[in-house]
Amino acid sequence: MDLKTLRKQYPDEASCRSFFESVIWSQGRTCPHCGSAKSWTIVKGQRDGVYECASCGLQFTVTTKTPMHSTKLPLLTWLTAMYLIANSSKGISSVVLGRLIGTTQKTAWKLGHAIRAMMAAVPTELPLLMGVVELDEKYLGGRPRFQEGVKHKGGSGTAKQCIAVAVEREGSVKAALVSTITGKQLSALLSKEL
Repeated sequence: MDLKTLRKQYPDEASCRSFFESVIWSQGRTCPHCGSAKSWTIVKGQRDGVYECASCGLQFTVTTKTPMHSTKLPLLTWLTAMYLIANSSKGISSVVLGRLIGTTQKTAWKLGHAIRAMMAAVPTELPLLMGVVELDEKYLGGRPRFQEGVKHKGGSGTAKQCIAVAVEREGSVKAALVSTITGKQLSALLSKEL
């Protein structure tokens, strides 16, 4: 999808709001204040997309308790900025981002940081690996300097940090630091962390 197609698919605030609601509330609308699944749409008022929780009575929107909370920018600007940041292979400067979305450099800088914070959000505990899991080790560290006539050891013979990596086929990846690769240590590691 290019930028022209994105703007054609999401031309106004209502279409952007329904897109964000489908992504953020994919399992159904929940109150960001108390987590209740019971809420209703507030018909009266100046803004669309405002809901009231049946449990705590607080009002919320799709942007409540997200980096987009209390934003004065249109959701279309946020969506365009997300698209540009996600599709730039080497990153995008705040000057260029601001020019493309029609904001100042300072606003684009704040937007960029908020969007990158949302992209970095990961669950604290990942689920256990299931199915076929492959395990391998990797030694991290730089290559030793060249010395005439000296043969440097490789792999477990070095003083490099060893990392055990477990990969679920067509699934997630987990890694853990280990001191040595032995069957006893790996079996303990597999049962606890991976």
